[in-house]
Amino acid sequence: MIYNSPRGTTDYYGKDIKYIEFILNTAREMFKIYNYEEIVTPHFEYTEVFARAVGENSEIVQKEMFTFQDKKGRSLTLRPEGTASVVRAVIEHKLFGENLPLKLFYAGSMFRYERPQKGRMREFSQIGVEAIGSDSPAMDAEIIWLLNSLFKNLGFKNLKLHINSIGCPQCRKEYMNVLEKYLKPYEKDLCADCLNRIGKNTLRVFDCKVETCRKILKNAPKISGSLCEKCKKYLQDIFDILKVLDIEYFHNENLVRGFDYYTGTIFEIISSDIESAQNALGGGGRYDDLMEEFGGPKISSTGFAIGIERTMLLMKDLGIILPNFKNKTSKVYLINMSSRFNEYLFGILKFLRHNKIICDTNFNMKNLGKEIKWAQTEGYSHVIIIGENEVSNNLLTIKDLNNFTQMQLSWLNEKAKVLDLLK
Repeated sequence: MIYNSPRGTTDYYGKDIKYIEFILNTAREMFKIYNYEEIVTPHFEYTEVFARAVGENSEIVQKEMFTFQDKKGRSLTLRPEGTASVVRAVIEHKLFGENLPLKLFYAGSMFRYERPQKGRMREFSQIGVEAIGSDSPAMDAEIIWLLNSLFKNLGFKNLKLHINSIGCPQCRKEYMNVLEKYLKPYEKDLCADCLNRIGKNTLRVFDCKVETCRKILKNAPKISGSLCEKCKKYLQDIFDILKVLDIEYFHNENLVRGFDYYTGTIFEIISSDIESAQNALGGGGRYDDLMEEFGGPKISSTGFAIGIERTMLLMKDLGIILPNFKNKTSKVYLINMSSRFNEYLFGILKFLRHNKIICDTNFNMKNLGKEIKWAQTEGYSHVIIIGENEVSNNLLTIKDLNNFTQMQLSWLNEKAKVLDLLK
C-alpha cells in the first residue's frame, strides 16, 4: 500500500531545503545583530493558552485549531501561532524579572486546519520576534526596522510597510460603536462570516475577501477618526523614526490583524513586485494587555512573525537566487573512476572534510562527462577526478567549473596548495 502525506502537509527536499536554510540562517544572523535571543516552546499547549490569547470568537479558535484530549481528558492544542506560547513561557519562568525589554525570537512549526493553498498549509513554519517590556514607539520602530531589513537581506526589492493603529481599549470601544452603527443597514448584504464577527470581533470584517463586503467597507468610517490624542501621537512618533531610517511606509487605515491580543500599532510588509492579494510578506503589532491576561504583570510588548515556506515560494516567484547557487562558496565533487580506488578516495575526503571543505563523491559509477555535467548543475565549484593515472602517480586532477580550467597537483607534496585552490 502506498501512503501519501496528510492533506495540508508537504515534504521539502533538494533546493527547497537550501531556500529554507538560507531564510533561517539569514534571520538568525540578523536577530543576533539586533540582540534577540532564541526561545524554544512546545509544539502543543493547553487549549486555553490559545483561546485566551487569540480570542474565543476568532476564526482560528473556532475553526482552525488542531485540538485533542490527552489520556487524562485535558484539552491540548497544536500551536497555531507563536506569541501566546512565548508569553506563557515568560510568565511561567518569570523571565520578566530580568532587564527589560526582553528580546526573544523563535522558529518552528505551526498548525492550522484550513483549506490548503499555495503558501498556506495546515502545517507550516514560522520565525518571529517578541520584544517584551517596553511601551516606547521606538521599540515598535526597531521591530519594524528588523522586519524590513530581514526581507532586504533575503533579496526582496520594492518593499512597502503598511501600518495602522487600532487604538487603546478606550478609543477602540468608541470606534466599535461607530462601525457597528454603520454596518447595521447592510446586514442583509454581508456574508455569514462578517455577520458573525459583528459584536464579537468586528474589526475582522476588514479582512473579508468577499466582493460585496469589500464594497460596503470601502466607505466605512476609519478608526483613525476615533483615535485619542495619545494614540495619534504614538503613531506619529513611529512615523518620524521610520523616516529617519528611510523606511517607506503607507498609513493603511483599513489594516487589521486577526488576533484579539493586538492593541495599538499593527503592521504588515508588502512586496510591490507581487501582483496579487497574497503580497503580504509578514507582519505583527503591539500587544500591551496579553501578559496581564495570562496572569503576569502588566507589561507592554510587540513583535512580528513571517511564514518560512511562504517566503520561500515568493522568493522563487520573484527569481531570487541564493548565494550558494552563484558558486561563491567552494563545493567539491570527487569523481571516483573505480571502486578499486576507494582507499585513495577516502584519504582525500578525510583531508578535505577535516579542513571544512564541502565535498561529496559518486558512490555509483557513471560516465565521466555526465558526472561533470551533473556537478555543474548542482552548484559544485570544482571536481577532483580519481583514475588509474592519479592513483599510480599520487596526483589530483582538479577541474575549476567556474572558469573551466584544469590542473594536476601532487597529493603527497602539495596539500597546502590544494587547500588554497579549493578555499
